Amino acid sequence: MVTTPNASNSSGIVPESLKDHKELLSRLDQYASTVLCNEEDPLKRSQLLRLYADEVGFPLNERTAAIVLSRAAGAINGVAEPRRRGQKLDTAPVPWAWEGVIMSGTFNLLVAPPKVGKSALMVGMISAWYHGEESYLGQRLHGVCPKVFIVGTDQPESDWYTLFKREGLVTSDGELGGPVEMLWHTGAPLHLTDEGISHLGEIAAENPGSLFLLDSYHACCAVLGLEEAASSFDGPARKLAEALAPHKATLAMIHHTNKSVSGGNATQASRGSNALPAAASLTILMNWFKQPAEGQTQNDHRVVVKTQGRAKGTTLLIELQDDGWIHHGDGESVLAAEAMQEAADELQGRQADIFDYMCERWATGEFPVTTNELQDVGKCNATKVLRALRALEKKGLIYQHGQMEALVAGGRPQFLWAPHEASQESGGLRGIRGNTSRASHEIEGFTPFTPITPNTLSTSAEGVLPPMPGTPVELHRNGDWNNGWVVSDASDLHAVRVAKLGSPNVTVGSLRWELDVRPCQSSPFGAPPLGDVGKVPDAPAPVDSDLFDF
Repeated sequence: MVTTPNASNSSGIVPESLKDHKELLSRLDQYASTVLCNEEDPLKRSQLLRLYADEVGFPLNERTAAIVLSRAAGAINGVAEPRRRGQKLDTAPVPWAWEGVIMSGTFNLLVAPPKVGKSALMVGMISAWYHGEESYLGQRLHGVCPKVFIVGTDQPESDWYTLFKREGLVTSDGELGGPVEMLWHTGAPLHLTDEGISHLGEIAAENPGSLFLLDSYHACCAVLGLEEAASSFDGPARKLAEALAPHKATLAMIHHTNKSVSGGNATQASRGSNALPAAASLTILMNWFKQPAEGQTQNDHRVVVKTQGRAKGTTLLIELQDDGWIHHGDGESVLAAEAMQEAADELQGRQADIFDYMCERWATGEFPVTTNELQDVGKCNATKVLRALRALEKKGLIYQHGQMEALVAGGRPQFLWAPHEASQESGGLRGIRGNTSRASHEIEGFTPFTPITPNTLSTSAEGVLPPMPGTPVELHRNGDWNNGWVVSDASDLHAVRVAKLGSPNVTVGSLRWELDVRPCQSSPFGAPPLGDVGKVPDAPAPVDSDLFDF
């Protein structure tokens, strides 16, 4: 009997064929459940279900068979119990494996261009963790390094050996060691097929809390024929994350960026569909700090690491050298300093002269300057000086350092100005300038109270022993002796040059030994003994105040 939909709805009659088909689908679901309970191999599960479907006259393609098996698995496992109103939520802090970079027990996606050092970074972190280091590249490592399983399908075994050897993860005989339990590589690949994902899930079940490094997603999905732009591109990644999650495993998956990476946004940089970074709890973007021009060699090998996702973002500036990665400091601070450097290097004319003079004054004695001082030194009117100061302030290179009371009755107080870096705890500039002649940041000594003139007194006189380079010293600044400097050049004791501790490209010159500079009194290392350095002239010649040409 053939019944139209309208007739069926009106009469309530169910056709025999529909009953038969529903019964057949029910039998398929039951058989799928039986297969899941009795066969562990994902590939065989699909094959068994399709063979049964052929026997009963209801052939299934591979995709439909996977859907039926997935539905059966849901029926077996049931529905997870949700949090209900009035129940307390989990308030535990974000668990970190590597503070700010890799979250523990979840899916982390590392996105980077080719050859930037993705694999090297992860292997370096694993090595530091395994060898008991408390931190790596300035970020804390939490707990004890777990067992590590590397799905390195993107690289040959020899490349992995090179990485492991540098980081001390192989024995002297070349055997795999350390925390790495298993390594798949180009010659022995593992792909994110249902079988491969199931296998990794079984390993995670046997080794709870392990770390799984997958390099790379594209290589591990190559046999699946997925389109990177398709919304289903994230499917294998989600399945793998779901297979590992019940066992508190940490997944670090490496993926390539688009050819052009702009804005430092990891989600936008990820190649293919945005569905993949959306599936991760944390996305880490690695990229060259300075991209070379088209066709040019990559000369600046510094790399920026930025994270974004379900935790507070982190920015690091690192560099891969022959013996491993080094840390250049907090990425945000370095990026800001580099931006300031570029702004300073682009200065010209009056702005450049004013800024250089202010840097010299601050590095010499932490002296802010007034508008009147700049007028007197540069022989320029107040309007032009103020215009230049406001332009420098807008560029973020200087700031108002307070104000000074008027020197005469009825006069206006004057603003004090200082380089922007003076506002930081370092107490002065930290070498933000470039390598050009005007930006080399070599500071000559200058003070309005005790002008200095280099003296020609011979340092080879009997009894004189100049301090060695690197000797800790103190400078006489604002009536007090302040440490934080080391000798750079003392070949002339009446023209000693010192460098800022921690900022070797910030130097002060033309200093007189034991008048402007002396051995560091608080240093645990004794300065070399000095003889009688001779008599300093009573009346040094004044410094030419016309320091720059407006």
